[in-house]
Amino acid sequence: MSTCRGIVVAGVTNQARTQMAEAFLRAFTGGRVFVCSGGVHHLGTVHPLAVTAMAEMGIDVSRQSSSSLAGVRRQRDTYDVYVSVDAPYTERTSDRYQRRYADTQAAQQNSMGASGLSASCASSTSDFCDPLLASATPAHWTVSQDTTDGRQSWTLWSPRNPAIYHERSTRKLQDHLYEGEPLFMRVRPHELRKACRVQRRWEVPELTQRFALETEAEQKARFVQARDLLGSLALALVRDLEREYGETMLDEATVAAYEKVAAMRCGP
Repeated sequence: MSTCRGIVVAGVTNQARTQMAEAFLRAFTGGRVFVCSGGVHHLGTVHPLAVTAMAEMGIDVSRQSSSSLAGVRRQRDTYDVYVSVDAPYTERTSDRYQRRYADTQAAQQNSMGASGLSASCASSTSDFCDPLLASATPAHWTVSQDTTDGRQSWTLWSPRNPAIYHERSTRKLQDHLYEGEPLFMRVRPHELRKACRVQRRWEVPELTQRFALETEAEQKARFVQARDLLGSLALALVRDLEREYGETMLDEATVAAYEKVAAMRCGP
């Protein structure tokens, strides 16, 4: 066993991307490191296309189940590595799933072969917004700006707040029917991220929801692309952990089999 106490893979629903990442990390380490995953809004089952995509690589995720990050938070001092799997900030428009995937900027960049600096410059010329992040939020709510990366907290003031309603307060002279307004917004790093020794943020596009007019084959192609990306990221992470801890974590037989299958898929 490794001296690394464990790896946490955090996501939004823990239904597809985080499940594939967990399976890759568990397979590459050969059980030497404890790996778990969780979601903020976890669902009950693993997406069937994720099971199919991983089966093509010889990894079975059909027995995995979605879980919540609540238990991980209670044990946040027992993990050394925190990995958040989030969607890129581009393509976060309100009508994203109402458009065909071929009409999205990501599909156009893939077709043109844009990458690196040119792709980032192209994406910076468009305005993206998410109306769910700008909605009025009650004082007792804590919502996420980037669900697994940081927590966005809103504090509202009100004349009924004892901390504000004091003898010399001028705010109490305002209309008593007015409940208050956002006083400030603060984004704090996730408590799991701060407590861990090694931190990573992987940007992988969302997969579970199908685009308008998108066939199952096209959605599966997106799952395959995300699977290949997660496999390379997981392999790079384990190699970084080997340098960090100065010990062997990789299961060479599993890695060799994975690289062989990946090479066959990339071949002509």
